[in-house]
Amino acid sequence: MKPTTASGSRVYSSQVLDRVVRILASFSPDRQELRLIQIAEAAGLHKSTCYRLLEAMRTHGLIGLNETAGTYHPGMKLFELGSLAVGRLKLDKYAHPLLEDLSRVTGETAHLCVLDGSDVVYVAKVESNRALRIPSAVGARNPAYCTGVGKAMLAHLAPEQLDAYLSESQLRAFTKKTLVSAFELKANLRQIVTQGYAIDDQEREEGVRCVAAPVRDHAGQVVAAVSIAGPSMRVTKERVPDLAAHVIRAAAEISSELGHRSINHTANGDKPGRNGRALPRLSGGMR
Repeated sequence: MKPTTASGSRVYSSQVLDRVVRILASFSPDRQELRLIQIAEAAGLHKSTCYRLLEAMRTHGLIGLNETAGTYHPGMKLFELGSLAVGRLKLDKYAHPLLEDLSRVTGETAHLCVLDGSDVVYVAKVESNRALRIPSAVGARNPAYCTGVGKAMLAHLAPEQLDAYLSESQLRAFTKKTLVSAFELKANLRQIVTQGYAIDDQEREEGVRCVAAPVRDHAGQVVAAVSIAGPSMRVTKERVPDLAAHVIRAAAEISSELGHRSINHTANGDKPGRNGRALPRLSGGMR
């Protein structure tokens, strides 16, 4: 039987978290290596209690131990989590002006999304100034498998991660064009990797077509995706290659701001597309 909110168990869980935070707060730029007694005193904990918590934190990588010196220090897991937080701040900071450029150049609504479980979450957007445009909202969620941004990120998952995603996701049809077969979806994802961009061809909503490209961090990992979305009568199949070039450019520029460096460049500094031609700069006019 699970404890009620008034039970000691739930209070204890809160106390543990509070104590862990106090232990972490005992470290600072000028106190990066501390002995057990120093941490216990700074956190206001009994030495034996502090030791048990430190050992538990070590198993999760939150704390490291210098066995030679007998001192504890912040663990690499904190660095990883901190990098994620800083990366997200940079993502929002650098993406917005580039999304504005992308929307202006293409004439369509531009989005920046991240993958959260089986869904994509919209973290930034710039709406088209046209009367007929695609409504969306920051914070909204959509299934990843039937969106351009979602497929742009799914395409770069490790095989075991993709298999786990497919085993946990129900591929239901939103329109007659939604890919509900894992075999067909995987084939589409392989094509996305080859061509460098993804298309949502009315798979989430009838009459809406999206073009998306992945965003990479300093380590080359795909952490987000950029897209433009518009009515299918305006975002025609004939326009997709040109629109994709602009979307890829925007994704590459955001990736660059996050520290990603591509080894392929043309003589004038532009990154080439899959066909070897330089991609257009976002400051260019509408095609």
